[in-house]
Amino acid sequence: MDANKLKVLIVEDEFFIALDAEDQVASLGHTVVGTAVSAEQAIRIAGEERPDVVLMDIRLIGPVDGIAAALEIRSRYGVEAIFVTANTDPSTLARAESIEPLAVLQKPLTKDRLAAQLAKLPTK
Repeated sequence: MDANKLKVLIVEDEFFIALDAEDQVASLGHTVVGTAVSAEQAIRIAGEERPDVVLMDIRLIGPVDGIAAALEIRSRYGVEAIFVTANTDPSTLARAESIEPLAVLQKPLTKDRLAAQLAKLPTK
């Protein structure tokens, strides 16, 4: 594997947004190790694939949101999250910020903003 590639897990319940994120990650030279639509699926894939970072939507399919999923993935596997959200509710954003993610990016995700955040991460 290329020394500058990151392994990225995408957690997004909207198919076309997930597809766009996959394309952006790949176009930046990184590897998408999986795509999840729920917190449970995200936690399972993170355990199997051990990504370097998770691109995490806050609102997901099922009872557990992306904030709780990001906390669980960090506590189990030591993997940090970048939240990607359309949610502008101040209390939700404050809750997301309170777990100290790598970043909180507003949708739509742009290649420039994604590249800037991924460039801050150490590569393997």
